[in-house]
Amino acid sequence: MPSFAGKRVLFLQGPVGPFFWNLAKDLQRKGAEVFKFNFNAGDWLFYPRGANAFRGDLSKWPDVLEAFMRDHHIDVVLLFGDCRPVHACVRGLAQELGCALGVFEEGYLRPDYVTFEPVGVNGNSVFAQSLGPWLVEQAMRPQSTSGSATQQLPEAIAAKPVGNTFWHAAMWGIAYFFAAWLGQWCWNNALHHRRMTVLDAPWWWLSFGRKAWYKLKERGAEQRLCQEQRGQFFLVPLQVYNDAQITVHSDFDSVCNFADYVMRSFAKARVLELSDGIATGGVSIKDAILVFKHHPMDRGHRNYGKVLRRLTQRYGLHGKVVYIHDQHLPSLLKATRGVVVVNSTVGLSALGHGAPVKVCGTALYDIPGLTFQGRLRQFWHFAGQAVPDAQELLRFKRALIRRTQLNGSFYRKLQGVPWTCGVALDGQMAERLWPQEVPEARHPLRAQEVANDRVVTQSQSVHHPKLQCTEPSIATSVPVARQSEV
Repeated sequence: MPSFAGKRVLFLQGPVGPFFWNLAKDLQRKGAEVFKFNFNAGDWLFYPRGANAFRGDLSKWPDVLEAFMRDHHIDVVLLFGDCRPVHACVRGLAQELGCALGVFEEGYLRPDYVTFEPVGVNGNSVFAQSLGPWLVEQAMRPQSTSGSATQQLPEAIAAKPVGNTFWHAAMWGIAYFFAAWLGQWCWNNALHHRRMTVLDAPWWWLSFGRKAWYKLKERGAEQRLCQEQRGQFFLVPLQVYNDAQITVHSDFDSVCNFADYVMRSFAKARVLELSDGIATGGVSIKDAILVFKHHPMDRGHRNYGKVLRRLTQRYGLHGKVVYIHDQHLPSLLKATRGVVVVNSTVGLSALGHGAPVKVCGTALYDIPGLTFQGRLRQFWHFAGQAVPDAQELLRFKRALIRRTQLNGSFYRKLQGVPWTCGVALDGQMAERLWPQEVPEARHPLRAQEVANDRVVTQSQSVHHPKLQCTEPSIATSVPVARQSEV
């Protein structure tokens, strides 16, 4: 079995908190030699000893990293978030030097899992190439015709519950950013993918204030949607404005651009229904509405109310657009007619609640049998025909867990596991980094996308030209949908 014994491991930036510090101890106990780079005082706070410091300009970092990896004969680099500025060059260097690369990210299946994959995550996942066909094959494998009905079902997915991690993550985050702010004169905080200054504190307080205000302003909205308008609304979960899922792993310029795309498509589908009627098997959307749900982590930084109002006016959707914030997501997913996402993990949650899903970006779960494979304009009328198959979804989740997930949390230790980091490792990291054999690709992950569709194939996303996460601001004017049809 693959092992970290004798491996020389380089840690770069990790999640806020002591996860990397504790993981280093676990790997050292397995016989690994561990190295680490810190980039700000927050990194130093949670990895204070035995680490190297980089305080220089970002343009000099690739040369420094390459020299270090060559001099120390690094076998594997471990990092959190492959789109961070200091991580953007790592994939190419690892490939050039024949070094393994392991990437951590928040779990695809939350809250009881974290993601760990070789090469990259999300749109950079190896599922998009050599391992993608394996995932599809596992998800689409036909059931055995012999045996009892119970034997034909995939075995249940079991994981130890992590529990509520919000306050743990908040505590580590506050400590990390406060330390980074205090150490700004000794470090180059511009290396980080987010601003690291107490000047952002007002936005944090604004988030708490808005949460209270929205609770009062939107009182009864969840009840109306889940009861009176049950099955009559399409849910559109928005993502954080500077999330790599938007800036790197999608073809959208911003969250505003995505909202414009969705509303334009919905408006055109309504017009076509009035002029040409509904195709056989379709359901009218005359009384349907769009419900845009703001991302809770973006509450203090962005408000799309004005943009959505202007788009509503532009496309003649008066009374057909609702903007909500902190309603109970599982209840909405159970009551919706369909869910439209860029590539959010909310899509996986929606599938788990039996909701039809249309993906407009690049997502691992966007495969036949799980999500709607036609164009967005068709989804409005035919969402009911895209209800995910429960058994295929279970097989898919088992495959996803086996290849990409680790039971646990970065911010709160899982009870009853022997690893210092608090995540159930079970040798899975080494197995994924140095697999003894990689299944042969038999067919592409997805068929050719519908002509002129906005969806980007996963194989293309690996070579996406954007290598670093950026922080786009809301445009002063409402974005116009691109000419490619939706």
